[in-house]
Amino acid sequence: MRAPLPALFAAFLAAAPADAASLKLLAFDEKGRPLDAEGLARRLSRADDKAPDLEHLPLWAAAIDGKIPRQRVKLSRQGKLVLATWEKAERVRLELVWPVDEDGFNAVAADKGGAGFGDGELVFLDEEIAATQYARFRASWKRRLSDWLPLYKPGKRAKDLAETAQEAMAEAARQKETPARVKAYQKALQHIALAWEKMLFEHGLQHALDERRAPGLRFGLTLDESILNRLDDLEWIAEAVRRSGADWVRLVFRANPSDFLYASLRSFNEYDGVVDELVRNKIKVMGGVLDSTQWPKTMTPELYAERTKNLVLHYRGKISSWEVGSELNGDWIGGVSAPFTTEQVYRTYAAGVDKVKELDPGLETVATLYAWEETAPDREHALSDWLAVQVKRGFGRNLDVVGLSVQPEENPLGMGFERVFDATGDALPRQKLMISSLGYVEKEEVAGYWWLAPDDADGARKDIAILYTTASCAMPRSLCGGFWWQTLDQMLPPGRRKATDLYKVHRRTLDQLGRRESRD
Repeated sequence: MRAPLPALFAAFLAAAPADAASLKLLAFDEKGRPLDAEGLARRLSRADDKAPDLEHLPLWAAAIDGKIPRQRVKLSRQGKLVLATWEKAERVRLELVWPVDEDGFNAVAADKGGAGFGDGELVFLDEEIAATQYARFRASWKRRLSDWLPLYKPGKRAKDLAETAQEAMAEAARQKETPARVKAYQKALQHIALAWEKMLFEHGLQHALDERRAPGLRFGLTLDESILNRLDDLEWIAEAVRRSGADWVRLVFRANPSDFLYASLRSFNEYDGVVDELVRNKIKVMGGVLDSTQWPKTMTPELYAERTKNLVLHYRGKISSWEVGSELNGDWIGGVSAPFTTEQVYRTYAAGVDKVKELDPGLETVATLYAWEETAPDREHALSDWLAVQVKRGFGRNLDVVGLSVQPEENPLGMGFERVFDATGDALPRQKLMISSLGYVEKEEVAGYWWLAPDDADGARKDIAILYTTASCAMPRSLCGGFWWQTLDQMLPPGRRKATDLYKVHRRTLDQLGRRESRD
């Protein structure tokens, strides 16, 4: 049975700063052993963070009433429990990343049935996370059955997984001894995650195959600037993209320091061949004006507008969609040592998007945002908070599509996938949505957060490509998307002109989504 802990409670109250709110956390490892503050911090942290900072973790307190901004939670050790402190709020939910057995790191929450936690409460973290995620899963299931078009029609496997999750939660609630109870809730969370993923996959598949929606959907791959080193392979690459079933390419234009503005016709020579080959293969092109990692320190709105103008005018009639902002809420734009302010980034982006519409209102404009919340370095750059500020400033004006950059190694989503689409769609109700950048692990070793298993990057990539490409179709106003970022390294690598297994998985996924006809 759970034992009363009066002495520890008193110690916590004495340890908490007078001007801060606090919770007492009980969390356990996979064997049911209690974690101290350092152990819990490691459970929340990246694989390459061997000594995580207890005051800078992907763990936040969000006021239930929404009146107080999210506050980062700090951990400290107090006896056998963990003290979690943050600035004062009435009642809060906890938002964090969390490993799920045989599934991977997920973005999750604990909210005590929606009521939130008050100052000084004791939180059995494994139990509360499972209960909150199960309630959110059931809410999503219900609205998909009744509120969305096309309505979700769960298959037998999805129903079985949902029933298994329900039974697992009931079994966990029956457990009385703490170790057994913890393990049961950890197992229940795994079943919830699997049931949720199956629901999103299945509903996304139903959306993609719906004849009313299918013509407006898009599935793409990314060709980054390294395509210019692969011009001898260009015909093979373009044909492989088409044969995959992708009907779009996200073509990223290089920084081109010798002619940043693309003022000279000579600067277009190599890209002209790329664009022509893609068009010849009936592949639509979304031009990327400039990747966010390559914004120079000298960037100004005027320079960006001029670069945008020259690209748009040169490819008029061939490129009808322009990504005028790439991961705009990243904290690295302009250089990690001295990044631009969010206001500088916005003004520069706005000059680009306004220039496109000035030149041709019929051209499509796209802006990509980085899908991070818990793992963001601060709230200024976190997706929902960035949107709250920038939409008031004018973000969304002259914008047709909002893309999300989904990078699970850096920023886990999992059961939080639906939430980032909801947050984006609620902030921008007139824009279409999609995944405009997707990727996982540039090399072979997971340095950040693992998916499926810590030592299986290749398997995780395949699972992510299948899951998110399909699940993205199950979001409101979504164009689907995908646009795998490391296409030229991980799907169509240089050398023998032979596609990888990841490419074949991507191709089979698009087959299943009804894209076979697009390549025939």
